[in-house]
Amino acid sequence: MRKLYRKLELIRNPLTSVRKNVNSQSGRVLSDRKWIIPFFASLLVSITLFLSAIFGLFNTPNGGDQLPFDIISFARTEDSSGYFVESDLKKSFNTSGYASMEAPRLAYLISGTKGDSHRMMRTLQAVYHPRNQYVLHLDLEAPPRERLELTNMVKIDPTFREVENVRVMAQSNLVTYKGPTMIACTLQAIAILLKESLDWDWFLNLSASDYPLVTQDVVKCFQKLRDLLHVLSNLSRNLNFIEHTQIAGWKLNSRAKPIIVDPGLYLSKKSDIAWTTQRRSLPTSFKLYTGSAWVALTRTFVEYCIWGWDNLPRTILMYYTNFVSSPEGYFHTVICNTDEFRSTAISHDLHYIAWDTPPKQHPISLSIKDFDKMVKSNAPFARKFHKNDPVLDKIDKELLGRTGRFAAGAWCIGSSEGGADPCSVRGNDSVFVPGPGAKRLQELLKTLMSEDSRKKQCS
Repeated sequence: MRKLYRKLELIRNPLTSVRKNVNSQSGRVLSDRKWIIPFFASLLVSITLFLSAIFGLFNTPNGGDQLPFDIISFARTEDSSGYFVESDLKKSFNTSGYASMEAPRLAYLISGTKGDSHRMMRTLQAVYHPRNQYVLHLDLEAPPRERLELTNMVKIDPTFREVENVRVMAQSNLVTYKGPTMIACTLQAIAILLKESLDWDWFLNLSASDYPLVTQDVVKCFQKLRDLLHVLSNLSRNLNFIEHTQIAGWKLNSRAKPIIVDPGLYLSKKSDIAWTTQRRSLPTSFKLYTGSAWVALTRTFVEYCIWGWDNLPRTILMYYTNFVSSPEGYFHTVICNTDEFRSTAISHDLHYIAWDTPPKQHPISLSIKDFDKMVKSNAPFARKFHKNDPVLDKIDKELLGRTGRFAAGAWCIGSSEGGADPCSVRGNDSVFVPGPGAKRLQELLKTLMSEDSRKKQCS
């Protein structure tokens, strides 16, 4: 009977048993009240965050009127674009400072192969300016000793060491000019430049056989002033200099339809591209363009090529993996098939190049006899040159005013007495003074910006 009474008592008042059990086993739990204050503080914070999220979701950023619920419906495609990351990327690139009033900065890739280390250094010194960024790539065909020599030449230069704007790519790649390995190397260099600094406006690619015809800054030698950055500082930052034309005629059969394999992607020794027996049809989702492999591209456009929010750059890159002379078509096809950039393409590579007799497929090496033609072209660069050709000394003396390591500019404020290097002391690198070199370049840009030239964009 006593047991039955206890069971009935338990059924009638279960809390009594629980309370007794808790008090007997953990009497100190309820007696310790220190948990109450943290508990209520956490509860208050949680409620505050919850209410903030609720009210913030249905209010405008300006704290104004309540938004209608149907604005977050993905059925309305015209209103839903802002909910995807691609639209945010696109907006950020479109507003990346085209109208910046600061003097421009350039980012260079200077590439070479076996035996080119000293030529690369000479080209680097001729185009050097503290405002710019530089990446050097000596391909895998060069022996390790030569790559180490190039690295040491950069490391021991006091200006490079102080400014820290010259880098040698540690990873060397095999580069076949007619294959996609050159594009892969270029994109890798762009990625390095974007990682190291976003403080530049245009990307330019040069080879060891290229040389400038105007200074980066200002040269004052016998009252002769030349300037590249001065001209660019007065130019819209959204223009891409890329010589291009739509592929037509014989090039469709000889370049677009064949399928090639670049051994540089698979082997450790350089060899020419391999041709397959298969042929392919032309793409229907984009048009093919071709032109010069030497370009001056805006940071916004090369960012698009790296990020590619609509996947077009990657699609075209895969297509050009088996394309003949892909360096002469990849950037050209991307820019002319993209609405945001098509109107920014200026069909010129900023180089003076003399071609061989028909079919004009290979540039001839320039010499003293070509000097006047180079100057009259108004181009800021020329190619190609033999190593230490006498015409380079003539360019140094008469166009660049170069007597020391660099083409001296307004940033070089040291003394030149006794053969001293004036660039050993750096001054203000934002000072630019126009001169004959700038006037030549301005004449070229005036022609390129004419209505007749702009009508030919991506045509």
